[in-house]
Amino acid sequence: MKARMLVIVIVLALIAGVVYRTQFAETGDDKEGGGDRAIAVKTVPVAVRDFPRVIDLPGTLEAAQQVAIIAQTGGTVLRQHVEEGAQVRAGEALFTLDARPAQARIAQSQAALAGARAETTEAAKKLERLAPLMQLGYISQQEFDDARVALESARARAGTASAELESARLDAQYTQIRSPIAGRVGRIAIRQGSLVQAGGEPLTTIVAPGALDVRAGLTEADWPQVAAARAAGKVMAEVYPEPLGAAGQPASAARGELVFVDTQLDPATGAVPLKVRLAASATNLLPGQGVRLRLLLDSLTNVKVLPEAALQHGQDGTYVYVVRDGRAVVQPVRATHSLDGQQVIEGELQADEAVLIEIPKRLKAGGKVTLEEKS
Repeated sequence: MKARMLVIVIVLALIAGVVYRTQFAETGDDKEGGGDRAIAVKTVPVAVRDFPRVIDLPGTLEAAQQVAIIAQTGGTVLRQHVEEGAQVRAGEALFTLDARPAQARIAQSQAALAGARAETTEAAKKLERLAPLMQLGYISQQEFDDARVALESARARAGTASAELESARLDAQYTQIRSPIAGRVGRIAIRQGSLVQAGGEPLTTIVAPGALDVRAGLTEADWPQVAAARAAGKVMAEVYPEPLGAAGQPASAARGELVFVDTQLDPATGAVPLKVRLAASATNLLPGQGVRLRLLLDSLTNVKVLPEAALQHGQDGTYVYVVRDGRAVVQPVRATHSLDGQQVIEGELQADEAVLIEIPKRLKAGGKVTLEEKS
């Protein structure tokens, strides 16, 4: 019985000790100034510098010179002279279509033209014979007029036959499909023996080597900024391949110039189409590739810049912790522009003033802080 009582007393003593130590930790530390103990913090200085003003857009690359090869006459493909990916010269034969239908039309038109010319000659001779008879009154005015109308009709039929002959000759020429430019052959959509129609789907495309264009759409809200920048001078641009490079860093950029901004919204996208011509062909860019386009409008001069991580967001707006007199002071700010993790800040901040970049959980507004030593 005495042993049990001794155990109970020991347990109660231990519990009382734990409670006392807990209460001391919660209240005693504050009494000793634990809340005023300086907390080591990481800071960055407020930078005052020029800050580029840009607009980022998704875009698509296309060849600056690209031609879709479309048949100008119908027919069966007799020969395919090139393969996909081949380099061709301007004027080099790509496909040969069956020319026999066009040649038959040529023969038919030649015969019709010969007949029309014979009728014209005969009608002209008849009118020439009737002219003196008309003057002597041996024939009526109606008979003479009929002969003149017959001559004009014969001439019209000769003109029609001549035009049909020229059309047939053109169709015969169009059976030889040639490359209008020098470049590389794209995917070929037909094969030998296929029947193609005039003005139908492209047979292939020829992409000229060299410059690339970037097509993109500008929002209605951003259009005034771009228009103002173009009025002030050339607007340059940077193009980054998508996705980003390793560790989320932008891949190497190609540079170009904004060469076209449409004067109206595209009803399909609700954006203003624009085009950027790259200064030189980049080896890591291909037509049809999706890219990130950055328009470089101008620069904001002597503005305050902080990393985005330094900004805190509360119910009353955006703020930062500034180290003043050894304490973390809350300073309201307003972010106006951002770029690659950096923010332009407006507010009562001084150049090189220390701003907390990482906020400890135990930090309270006005609490004492000490700057971590840089390693």
